[in-house]
Amino acid sequence: MAIHWIDLSIFIIYIIVMLGIGLHYFRRNTSAEDYYVGGRSIKAWHVGLSVVATDVGGGFSIGLGGLGFVIGVSGSWMLFTGLIGAWLSSVFLIPRVFELLKKKSLTTFPEVLGVLFDKRVAFVAGIISLIGYLGFTSSQLLAGAKLASATFNGISLQSSIWIMGVIAVVYTVLGGMKAVIYTDTVQWIILFSGLFLLEYLLAIMH
Repeated sequence: MAIHWIDLSIFIIYIIVMLGIGLHYFRRNTSAEDYYVGGRSIKAWHVGLSVVATDVGGGFSIGLGGLGFVIGVSGSWMLFTGLIGAWLSSVFLIPRVFELLKKKSLTTFPEVLGVLFDKRVAFVAGIISLIGYLGFTSSQLLAGAKLASATFNGISLQSSIWIMGVIAVVYTVLGGMKAVIYTDTVQWIILFSGLFLLEYLLAIMH
């Protein structure tokens, strides 16, 4: 089945918007702080939407879906414990870390551990973060690539991975933290609107 021009147009517009956000903040960023930590001025609700968009994205879709398929309902405990961890972090950890980051002009979490402990702890934390996020980011890209290859016949999974990977890397490298946060905000709005519309239509049908 050939790709419908409406589907292709929506996909191209989406890519242009993501790259446009990256280019916009590439031009707006004026310092390393702007690039790495968004100038420490990003609103809490943008950060929250970014976290939610990341959590319900490819990593959790593939990971938790696969876990549920393998071990059943008991797999939901991973989600509940994650929610408890997120709440504890937001109430007790993040406010203290934020103040330390601001006071010491730090830009990464390993740097925080370096201040609290020593450089060896910071180095180990950096390696753990690198390994962990390689897997997590890979699953996000794989999820997007699988969706694209399933939607557009004629595009292989490998080609989709290259397309999604290049797009994500380009707008992230261009715009830094602001590009990541604001593209996540747009993606969450699209995702929520799509889920709401789908559930509404299914409810009407039933």
